[in-house]
Amino acid sequence: MSDKEKAVRKLWRRKALRGIDFLTAKNLLAARASSHLHHGYTISIVEDGVLPMTFREFKLNLKPGDFLLLGPEVPHGFNFSSNVGGCSYRTVFVKEDYLSDDLRQNISAEAATISCFSDHALWEDYLNIQRGVEAGSQSDIDGIIRSSERLLSHMPDCVLSRMVVKSSHILAVKEYLKENYASAPNIEALAEIAHISPFYLMRLFKEEIGLSPHAYINQLRVNKAKEMMAEGLPLLQITYELGFTDQSHFSKTFLRITGVNPARYGNMKRESHRQ
Repeated sequence: MSDKEKAVRKLWRRKALRGIDFLTAKNLLAARASSHLHHGYTISIVEDGVLPMTFREFKLNLKPGDFLLLGPEVPHGFNFSSNVGGCSYRTVFVKEDYLSDDLRQNISAEAATISCFSDHALWEDYLNIQRGVEAGSQSDIDGIIRSSERLLSHMPDCVLSRMVVKSSHILAVKEYLKENYASAPNIEALAEIAHISPFYLMRLFKEEIGLSPHAYINQLRVNKAKEMMAEGLPLLQITYELGFTDQSHFSKTFLRITGVNPARYGNMKRESHRQ
């Protein structure tokens, strides 16, 4: 494979666009297999090839012309294989607080929703807008939020599945972690909150959430770290406020989850991660 064909993942931002991140992935033949969550609502499109998505209950092959719309509580991963081939795709991450009031109200029930629809004309237009934002086009920078909101408004009408947490034990733990993830409580403490055994909590949490309790806590901490970096807080302060043991621990966790070094992300620079 030539240098031009090497796989690259870039997580990047534009300073003028608060509350929105971008992922550009080129020539992927493999990707992280473990399930993960994203920060805010996401819109994914494929430029070339097929993106084999895996969810708790089913699989989905995303193709050019398709839009995949995910709520922030949807765990998912990838299942690349030799018969699928390479893939290039883009994802836009929009934080809920930066959506218009009307849209926030309309999709308030979609936090755990997987939605998908196909529209080749819209897909081509949205792809060109993302390319324009990446190239620094002011008109596309001004229009990306409006375009993203129009697409997210489709969520209630094209639902494939809702990942509902049914267990009261897990709901109690999830609610607790929303406010206490920085303290990184251990499994024994969480089991006491859930009133079940640690072993049963581990198994039930993975079934209901799609991640282990430890992985879920780290997702929440990294998501909060992104917000703090966007506010200009120093990495050392973020490290200790979010309960990481040291800056190396924070950097490794952030890199593993996002594919980008936090120092580069915090400086608003594009980051290329060759696989």
